[in-house]
Amino acid sequence: MSAKHLSQWNPTIAPPSVKPAPEREALSDIRHLVGPAFQPPELPTAVLVFHGIGEEVRFETLSRTASLILMEAKERKANDISVVIRSVPKDATATQLEVRAELSWTEIDGMERRVDVYEAYWAPLTMGQVKYGETVSFLAASGWNGLRGTIFSGRAGTYKRWLFGDFRELRTTAGTLPLLVLLMTMVGFVAAVIAMAASAVAGVARYAGSGDRTGIVNAANFIYNQIAIPWNGVLRLTGRLIHGQGWVEHLTFNSSLSWAFWWQGLLAFLLWVGLIVVAFWLRDLITQYAGSLVAYLSPYKDSKFEKLRSDIQQVGLDAANLIYEGYNLPSNWIPKYEKVVILGHSLGSVIAYDTLNAMINRESARNPEGAPNNPAVDRTRALITFGSPLDKTAFLFRVQLNVESNSLDEEGSLRETMVSAVQPLIADYKYRFDPDRAPHGPDWINLWSRMDIISGHLDYYDDPDVRMAEEKKAQVSKAENAKDAERAPQGPCVQNLQDPGAWIPIAAHNQYWTTKLLRSTVYDQLF
Repeated sequence: MSAKHLSQWNPTIAPPSVKPAPEREALSDIRHLVGPAFQPPELPTAVLVFHGIGEEVRFETLSRTASLILMEAKERKANDISVVIRSVPKDATATQLEVRAELSWTEIDGMERRVDVYEAYWAPLTMGQVKYGETVSFLAASGWNGLRGTIFSGRAGTYKRWLFGDFRELRTTAGTLPLLVLLMTMVGFVAAVIAMAASAVAGVARYAGSGDRTGIVNAANFIYNQIAIPWNGVLRLTGRLIHGQGWVEHLTFNSSLSWAFWWQGLLAFLLWVGLIVVAFWLRDLITQYAGSLVAYLSPYKDSKFEKLRSDIQQVGLDAANLIYEGYNLPSNWIPKYEKVVILGHSLGSVIAYDTLNAMINRESARNPEGAPNNPAVDRTRALITFGSPLDKTAFLFRVQLNVESNSLDEEGSLRETMVSAVQPLIADYKYRFDPDRAPHGPDWINLWSRMDIISGHLDYYDDPDVRMAEEKKAQVSKAENAKDAERAPQGPCVQNLQDPGAWIPIAAHNQYWTTKLLRSTVYDQLF
């Protein structure tokens, strides 16, 4: 593609002519449309993407999603590729606009395709809303909640959750406990480093506050000792371990600053400044990234952020309403999308999951009792989650229960039942993909990587018995025809696909965007 064109919709001006501008007629690989919404022979598919933590730039996720779709189309020999970025009205008054990317191309068999990509952009709502102390407290409480559920519950290796009409006993993986201990240790260590850094800055300010020579000298000695004492301790311990004291003593800092050891003082100062900078950078990083988790997940335990969480959910609902109901607007700029694909990355997968549940609940409430179809279910092709912490939110951040099946006791069983009841995706499999029903309903596909500590294999959103039956069916299918069984047979359970392209530790969390697996998975669900 050689260019992109921005076409702004203006409700006060009649739509311009469909004829392209003369200077663009020479472009052979891009068709720029300026005018009313283009309607190819096949109605367009809508894609709604929810960005994750750390993706704060508006349109970044919209651009990524459009790019991966077009890249896959190009790899499949598509031609006549067109990209139009358009503003469309969000309501009947046209006082609010939404930006969408209109993608169109012709496949190798001559079939014309059109995809409209929308973004649910919620990042600004959480910026600066959560403090560092609240973030650390939340992470520590969540870790303790997980440890309590694995060690002190009397049910080692299992926990119970309300799924599909009953409390189901779910198993935790063998790595759950070591990972919890590691994460708790990391959180404690980082918190200690940040606390020491804050104490050091406060100490310097206290000594140097007078501004005279004595105060400055005292501040310098304070800085020196901040480094010298732990440095000397480490060196002496190392010397004892290797039985060689000479070089260790040579590197040991003197207990006071002197001109003979000025280089030690300079080194101590640079190390001190470096550690302070790193500590405060870590504090900002934790607050920025984990703070979004606090804002969205804390209401399961604390109502302080309930309003913020509702505002984030409203962003998703507004975008979903436009896609599912926007064809009713008088502007006629929103097609009636019969095929909708929902994508969610990282924390965005949790918001996407909640949004789809909310749309199903709303439309179920509108339908008369006994009505066979739910429009949101029938029109949604897939829910695609990647880098998703949904299993972790189910286990760590929500209610841990020690209950017998069907019991409603003082430990919160009734509340857990209510929380699950408003999530139709885990209440009844009729809201999931069914190969024997037309329309089939949404398929749930989850991409994950072992190198991504945030993501995981989603096991806590399915009935274990149904999943076991589906896995047995997959084994039979693979034995009969291994070539056609690279993926598990489509069924109601979450399809967990491990992404080999996301292989760099930690960085794997964002690598999905560039892998073949995500591109092909999204493309295959579009039509």
